[in-house]
Amino acid sequence: MKKSLIAFAVLSAFASAASAQSSVVLYGVIDTSASYMTSQSTTGNKKVSMETNGLSSSRWGFKGSEDLGGGNKAIFNLESSLAVDTGVAGNLFDRIAYVGVEGAFGKATAGRQTNLAYDTLSMVDPLSFANPGTNANVNLGSMNNAGLYTAYGSSNGVSSAARENNAVKYTAPAVLGGIVFSGMYGFGEKTGNAQAGSYMGASATYAASDITVVFSYNQLRDATGAATLRSYTGGAKFVVTPDLTFKVSYAENEVNATTRNISIFGAGFDYKVSPATTFTGAYYANRRSGDVEGKADTFQALVKYSFSKRTSAYSSFSYVKAGTTAAKDTDLGLFMSAGNKTATRTIVGINHAF
Repeated sequence: MKKSLIAFAVLSAFASAASAQSSVVLYGVIDTSASYMTSQSTTGNKKVSMETNGLSSSRWGFKGSEDLGGGNKAIFNLESSLAVDTGVAGNLFDRIAYVGVEGAFGKATAGRQTNLAYDTLSMVDPLSFANPGTNANVNLGSMNNAGLYTAYGSSNGVSSAARENNAVKYTAPAVLGGIVFSGMYGFGEKTGNAQAGSYMGASATYAASDITVVFSYNQLRDATGAATLRSYTGGAKFVVTPDLTFKVSYAENEVNATTRNISIFGAGFDYKVSPATTFTGAYYANRRSGDVEGKADTFQALVKYSFSKRTSAYSSFSYVKAGTTAAKDTDLGLFMSAGNKTATRTIVGINHAF
């Protein structure tokens, strides 16, 4: 009995040491809302539905690290999408799946990862990537629209270009008082053609207590390597007072083969009405040129009430006006059908993080 107690104590000590050196965390976001949208058919029909990505995208995942000594650690992240309204998950770990190392030298990861356009815009987006299904920076700026961007990058034919397969990403330590440089490459894995289906990007960001400035360049090839999609993003966030923050962003991407150019200008603000209540206003000007001329302007307002650090109730109203009723314009409106020139979207929901 005494030997058993001693053995148990030794095993417990080892377990505690191992626990102190490594960790695995289960996390996620559960978001659901009631939605009312107009102009959802060519005859202007309305739609009432339950949605799963109102304030942010619903998701679940695992992330962890292991202390390797000398200030270095091994890291990993596995993240899957989730449709709360139906209980259906996406392809397993379709959002993120990488392993890497981190230390004084910076951070290096390999696997399926968000591109640098997505990473930079997420820091300065006027809505902080809220309303992801109708957010112009999420869908057009970071090339997350499968209908427009599936054909380019290392996720070619699998998903949109916002997340790249077979990718390595390196983020260097901050220099010159806070400037962080990152580089990323996605292997196309095409026999005999290293450029086909590939992705490459670089970014620079600067973040201080009252200002954030970002820039990125991204280049994606199609399945043959003949056509190239190039993307530029930039923006800034200014904390004017503890209660007021302004944000501005710009993204542009162009296909060299067709000269199709899509640009997105965004501007907005966050105003803390009370310690628990935040009001956000945003405007996006979405434009298309080169192959056809198209445009859509979106105005969005969002009110969020935080019950706690993890749980919030929210409501948002979106209004979009397209240049014409043709698909070349309404596609830029993101939540309207061809045959209409304006559309609205009203949602009320709850968001819980764990």
